Amino acid sequence: MVMPCMSYDKLQTIEPAYHPKSKMGFLIDWLITLKCNYDCSYCGIGIFGHDNSLPHPDYEKSLRMLKQLYAYTDVMMISKKHPFKDAIMNMYGGEAIFHPKFVDIAEATTREYEKYKDRWRLKRRITTNGTATVKNWKNIVKHIEGATMSYHSQGSKKLKNLFYKNLEHLIDIKMQYDVVVLMYPHEDHWQDCVEFMQYCKKNKIIARPRLLDGGRGKYNSKQIEDLSEFLNKEELKSILPGENVDGQVRACCGGRPLCTNRDLKTPQRLVPRGPEGYRGWKCSASQFFIFGNNVNGQYFTNKDCHVRLDQTRGPIATIHTMDDYTDTMRKQVNNGSGPPILTCVQDECLCGTCAPKSRSLESLQDIMKIYNTTKR
Repeated sequence: MVMPCMSYDKLQTIEPAYHPKSKMGFLIDWLITLKCNYDCSYCGIGIFGHDNSLPHPDYEKSLRMLKQLYAYTDVMMISKKHPFKDAIMNMYGGEAIFHPKFVDIAEATTREYEKYKDRWRLKRRITTNGTATVKNWKNIVKHIEGATMSYHSQGSKKLKNLFYKNLEHLIDIKMQYDVVVLMYPHEDHWQDCVEFMQYCKKNKIIARPRLLDGGRGKYNSKQIEDLSEFLNKEELKSILPGENVDGQVRACCGGRPLCTNRDLKTPQRLVPRGPEGYRGWKCSASQFFIFGNNVNGQYFTNKDCHVRLDQTRGPIATIHTMDDYTDTMRKQVNNGSGPPILTCVQDECLCGTCAPKSRSLESLQDIMKIYNTTKR
């Protein structure tokens, strides 16, 4: 039975539900380029969205960053138990597939992985609006194991037709996929979002609604009622009409069910969030994520979490310092200190909500026994 989200004051821990199809692996989030063929009003300009004024990063820079991402992932795998030695490389943008060297970059992800394949497992995915030409799309998907297709209601009819055709191709070749529908509450676009979700439901297409962050993510009572066709009604009771949804509750970006207060028998999609996020909590995000920005050459814990081990915020390294940072982490893990644990110092938690976290270090260490052979 799913209950409404508890109040933030009663919340002590958050962790993913444990299921073979949604187990928590290590996510290598790699922003390939900021260029995009869409210009959605809810997508910001810059690192958190797109920027068509910037050039595509060159191939040599991309290759260097790829090698560094793999080397860091290798360190984070040292302490993992065998069932959790899974990495997912998510390539995105902007729109990653519009990088002119994308196929070359994808081929390099296979070649550079060879030295690690006996130590941990890898699947490559793209997060994409899926609007490459059909010919290019069929070539692109030869070099990945999965795709997250994002549906945007503001797209033109031509782009939406390409989306449908390319989605059909994924289904035809039985590639692992999921569809994320950006639920834009603007009156000119809301019905299109709802109707596409209904289309997916009717045709048994794997799809989930994605509520928007920030000021664009305000839903009225009718829209919350519409969402109940696709999300749990009890959980939706936690959303106040007209208020920023990301200031009240949060779902896992990847659609993973979450558990609170160590209650593993009651998974839920939405978890409560405080007025300052989870500031002061102990968090394992650095053990499950790494984000590399191919455009500016910076690395962060993940694309939204900019917390560092010294309880400041900013990049953990750059393309020029990442090799040294990885060596430091390797020494820490190998000397018995165990993998790093963060103390949250930011006011919002977006990507990374699913990473095990707790108000107390002791509770988090207990949770991490599920994943790690050593503890910190």
